[in-house]
Amino acid sequence: MTFDDKDNVGFFSLCDDKIYKAEIPELSNRRICASLPGGWLMTVHENSEIQLFHPFSPKSSLIHLPPLMELPCVLGTIKKEGVASRLYYIITKFGSPEPLFFPPAYVRDHCIHKVAMSSSLITSDTIIMIIQDAGHSMAFYRFGGNQEKWVPATQNQNHYNFQDITYHSGKFYAVHSNGYVIAIQGLDDTETLPYGEQVISQHPGDLAPRYYILESSGDLLVVLRYSVNLGEKDPNDMLQVRPFKTVGFKVFKIEFGVPDNKWVQIHNLGNRSLFLGYNSSFSLSSTHFSGCKPNHVYFTDDLGHCCYSEGHGGHDLGIFNLEDGGIETFLYPSNTQLVTPPPIWFAPNIVS
Repeated sequence: MTFDDKDNVGFFSLCDDKIYKAEIPELSNRRICASLPGGWLMTVHENSEIQLFHPFSPKSSLIHLPPLMELPCVLGTIKKEGVASRLYYIITKFGSPEPLFFPPAYVRDHCIHKVAMSSSLITSDTIIMIIQDAGHSMAFYRFGGNQEKWVPATQNQNHYNFQDITYHSGKFYAVHSNGYVIAIQGLDDTETLPYGEQVISQHPGDLAPRYYILESSGDLLVVLRYSVNLGEKDPNDMLQVRPFKTVGFKVFKIEFGVPDNKWVQIHNLGNRSLFLGYNSSFSLSSTHFSGCKPNHVYFTDDLGHCCYSEGHGGHDLGIFNLEDGGIETFLYPSNTQLVTPPPIWFAPNIVS
């Protein structure tokens, strides 16, 4: 999915390399912070509203979720006086001794980092799990009950800096920025507090800047994404954001049932293709989708605040060949400076 300055949504089709534009008023002035299985989009407005929206469902296509104000990391709001009075969110971050203040537009664009759902069908048992940008800790919302707030997914103060989450075999799994994986336990019992349990230690080898976790053909995969900065670094500019590009991926499978579980590197995905970015990471069979290349990783730009930086950002997207390590660009030329908001993968019906 792509966007323009007239609030039109463009759907880029991998089947015919064409962009199909549609005017969708429900998405106006909203950030799409997640694309989820079944065609659901999670959107955020700077007035704090969070919604699930299905652009192609004739009924029950709009579901209201607890607002940004009810996230565990949000302490409240304050109106600062100045040249122009502005509303600010008061947010607490792990590692920060004092609360931080951010304007609504910033919170809309950055407060929710990743999202996963326990089912593409919304029932009273469905749970939606998010990674908050503030410290990258997790919180969840359970449909069908009287829950009015986002609830912390773990009480462990050390459980932050997570990069991606997924739902696999009845549990939510999250991958940490240090490369280890935890499972969220205790969600079946509404009377007890959930907690995180480490299922495997840091993967072998070097750390990667970004990690993804997803299910593919019944396996739980962790994908490592490597990127490099371009251009000269200014030693006098501590806030400098340089152009960047992805240079490669590694794919690992978690093999359960062996002592301490085990990392197994995958060099061939068979007919599977992986789709990574701000979306809920997913895999599909290329045999069901013409134009989709097997054993490839399709990726869009999701490098946090860099996606919205002036001058560049949002442009780092392409197709990685797991066999030979080659990368080809698509949709935008490789020298594009700024694409904002960054594109996001959308799959109305995923064939597993």
